[in-house]
Amino acid sequence: MLVVSNVYLKYTKEYNTLNNINLTIDDNEHILLFGEKESGKSSLIRVIAGLEKVTSGDVLIKNIEIDKLDLKNDISLGYLSALGSFFERQTVQKNLEYVLKIRKLDKDSILSKVNGVILSYGLEGIKDRKLKDLSDYDRIRVAIARLSLRKLEFLIVDDIFENFADSDAIKLCRLINALIEQNDCTSIVAVSSEDILKQFKGRVVKLKFGSIID
Repeated sequence: MLVVSNVYLKYTKEYNTLNNINLTIDDNEHILLFGEKESGKSSLIRVIAGLEKVTSGDVLIKNIEIDKLDLKNDISLGYLSALGSFFERQTVQKNLEYVLKIRKLDKDSILSKVNGVILSYGLEGIKDRKLKDLSDYDRIRVAIARLSLRKLEFLIVDDIFENFADSDAIKLCRLINALIEQNDCTSIVAVSSEDILKQFKGRVVKLKFGSIID
């Protein structure tokens, strides 16, 4: 379970980015954070992912405060953003292999799992290309493929869809839905488009000007 209680976030003294956010998410529940640009949804995503420290309030996952959560031992949490975090000068294959190397799988298992994911996600044509040379769309595909190599309890997706053509955005939605189903995990997906919102199932939480609205 995730509990966000009385959370405020501000970057300047004059303006609250998040205003008294209260949200409880049950295990295996699916949440869609819906709002326009500057609504606060991405800030809330970053707070839940532990990437922003709140000004006041509490964020707890499994009854553990977010800043005390051990992401290696307490929970398996996947975070998907528009930028991603990669070894930019390494190939797609090497970036995928790294996920399993740090989990100390043997070489044969790593090769087998990574090759399977490359086939599943249709990455054969780019597996030897460096991340810095990929399109934004392919970077997101690689990021999703990389997450698929882990068993996730929690998936957090920022609004990655707005800069893509509708057809590509919908393809990414399908990949994310498949990842959620594969892991049977709790998910939070931020979206700003009603068309994209319709691609997902779950409880819609609307934000406007940094507040949750009815």
